[in-house]
Amino acid sequence: MPENLTGVLIPKPVQSPAMLLVQLAYLCARYLHVVCTTLLVGGTLFYEMVVPLAIDDLKEETQLAVFAKARWVFRWIVWVSAILLITSGIATSRRHWESYKRTGEYSTMGPAGQAYPVGEVSAIERPGWWWMAHVTSGFIAVLIALSLTAGKSPPTHPVTWMRLNLVVLMIVIFLASVAQHMRLLGDEPPTTPPSATYYSATQ
Repeated sequence: MPENLTGVLIPKPVQSPAMLLVQLAYLCARYLHVVCTTLLVGGTLFYEMVVPLAIDDLKEETQLAVFAKARWVFRWIVWVSAILLITSGIATSRRHWESYKRTGEYSTMGPAGQAYPVGEVSAIERPGWWWMAHVTSGFIAVLIALSLTAGKSPPTHPVTWMRLNLVVLMIVIFLASVAQHMRLLGDEPPTTPPSATYYSATQ
């Protein structure tokens, strides 16, 4: 059973079957988000690095045919992943929205049930900023991937755009990791206990 800063035991609420199903849905959404990101990164890496080397010795007509086939397959991966990424991203963001919009001060509960501040949240520790950066860069990466696969013919310099998008995807993953770290850091209770002076002033 968890404790607050004063050592008072906090009973853990029993979740209903409906809440367990909701938690399972959030877990599946997070799983889909990771899988779709992996497909985008892996597909981009394969299409940008492996395919050109594999067909380098073929004739130009054959190279164009292989590129067209690979682009057709990659198009389905991009579109399905984009839809699932947006859907699962909305679900997971809704799950942690209270943490993402947290600003101001850390707070926790005293022995009488009152909330009191125990520290100020710095701008860099606010997960909302990192979440916004993650979402923005993620939309940019998805738009680049969609633009590379939309239409009957690829855009000019597709390999260059693929490499650029691969870098953007790496940034997206980094920002997601930082946003999660800051969110978990904010959810942890501070280690500094409240002073007796504060309690005497509030009672």
